[in-house]
Parts: sequence; structure tokens; C-alpha cells
Amino acid sequence: MNIGLIGTGYWGKNLLRNLLIQDKIKNIFVLDYNIQNIKKNPNVQYFNNKKDFFSINDIDLFVISTPTKFHYEYISECLKLDKFVCVTKPFVSNIKEVLSLKKKYKNTHKIFLDHTYLFHSSIKYLKSLIAGNKLGKLIYYDSERISFGKFYSDVDVIDDLAIHDLYILDFLLKGKMPNKIEVNSHNIFGNKNFISNISMKYSDDFFANIKVSWYSPIKSRRILLAGNKKIVEFDDNENDKKIKLYNKGIDYKPTNKINQWLYRTGEIEIPNIFHQESLTVMINEFIKYSKSKKKNYEIFKHGERVMKVLSQIKKKL
Repeated sequence: MNIGLIGTGYWGKNLLRNLLIQDKIKNIFVLDYNIQNIKKNPNVQYFNNKKDFFSINDIDLFVISTPTKFHYEYISECLKLDKFVCVTKPFVSNIKEVLSLKKKYKNTHKIFLDHTYLFHSSIKYLKSLIAGNKLGKLIYYDSERISFGKFYSDVDVIDDLAIHDLYILDFLLKGKMPNKIEVNSHNIFGNKNFISNISMKYSDDFFANIKVSWYSPIKSRRILLAGNKKIVEFDDNENDKKIKLYNKGIDYKPTNKINQWLYRTGEIEIPNIFHQESLTVMINEFIKYSKSKKKNYEIFKHGERVMKVLSQIKKKL
């Protein structure tokens, strides 16, 4: 199997590193206009001409890791060739581009999304807790993604960091959409959203709060997901104890005379979860997905929902 990688910037280098260790991949072709800045690998063929690159008949799958503003263009090129293509987040620049792809191409089932956290064992564990009703009725989701940069010219902090929570929420809530969104953002350094707080309410009283920042000396990647039975914490900065399951809650018992809040507290469980690099898992899943003979449009629908919510958030700015 031969892979065509488009873009070897910050994230593209990580993708290339993982592609090189795949036994199933025979040849890797790279398209990047800044080839002189790349530390070349003898097992990779490099191109800086788009026409020459897309003229290679031997490429089976494509992976796009360019700045977001170029995603639509390269996805279109891959679909024209009727090839499977994996795209890094954000999917495209806006919801209009999603709808355009949907209208122009009948093979959007060949789009696979590198929504990396969906391949993270901890997020899969959160999903299993919900499926097994271990948390009870879900109450809220609280996320913090803050750090000092990395700054991008074509996207803001919402596109870069909050997008993770949008696709995680879509995954955990089985595609449920929020019915109310509130956004507070701070524009600094060239009219760019560097700090944002996003609040989203859902029809079943579930609430999600997302805090993102490019201007924090402290790096944090943390999620709290609370139910009326238990609360789970996912801290991606932790090495071994990424997941903590808290046996805590409140039993509310109203009476005619007085409202009673009974605090319930118990042990903290740290499950033994095997962690493998998410990108490695993602690439394996992409290869597996490309071999399926079924036309599965669920990934595209997932991406469309995420971009719709992102569009609604941007309208609030």
C-alpha cells in the first residue's frame, strides 16, 4: 500500500513518523512546498509540485495535514481521483465548504477524519462508562485546554483547541446537537481570538463548558464528565493516571418542609487502561476503513455536525 502525505508541518511530521512505522505501507510520497526545510528520509519521495504529485498513479490513500484553508482544495483533488483521504482537524474552514463537498461529490464516504482524541483509549473509556450507565444521568461536561501557543495564521483558538471538545461531545452524545450556545472571547495580537469560553446547553438539561486559551503559561488538557452517580476526570497531562473515577454525587430529596441535599462520597478509582499513541491507532483505523466495501457516510455526517456547531459558535463572536 502506498500513501500520499500532503503537508509536513507541525502535525504532518507526527503523521509521517507514524506512517513510517506501519508495516502495511510500502511507499510514502510527500507533497510540501517547503521541501528545503524538511529533514528528508530516504524511505520517502518528496514533491513540491501539486500536478506532479497528483499524477502519481501508485498512491492508494491520501492524508492531508496542511493549513486548514487548503483542506477543501486537496479533499476535492482526492475525491476527483476517487481515493480515500484522511483529513486533520478542523475538517474544512467552514460549514459552506462541507455543504459544497456534499453537493459536488457522491463519494464523501471516502473522507476519514483525524479527530485524534476519538482514537484515544481514555475517550473510549469515557464512552464505555456512558454506555454502561456507570455515571448515571449525564449532568455536565467541563473542559480546559490552555497553553502558550502554538499560534496559527489561518485559524483561531476555537478552531485549534475547542474543536477537540466539539467532536468529543458529538462522539459521546451520539450526535446530539446543542440548542443554546454562548461565547465569550478576547481578541488580541492582530484581532485573533486567543482566549474563549464556550457554554452549550442541550435539550435534556445537559451542559457543556469549554475553556480554551493560547495565552497561558500553564498547559492543561483536562475534561470532567459528571453524572448523578459518578464523576470522571480525564487529564491528558498525566502519564499513568490519566483517568480518575470519583464515586461522588448529591442526592436531592425535596419535602414539604425542607429541601435536602445529601452529599455522597466514596473511593477514587484509577482504572488500568492500556495507552497506545492515538495517531498510530488512527492510521490503522484509516487503513482498515479504506478496505471496507460498504459506503459508510457516518464519518462525514459526524464532521458535518461538528462544523455546524463550530459555525454557530463563530456567529456568536
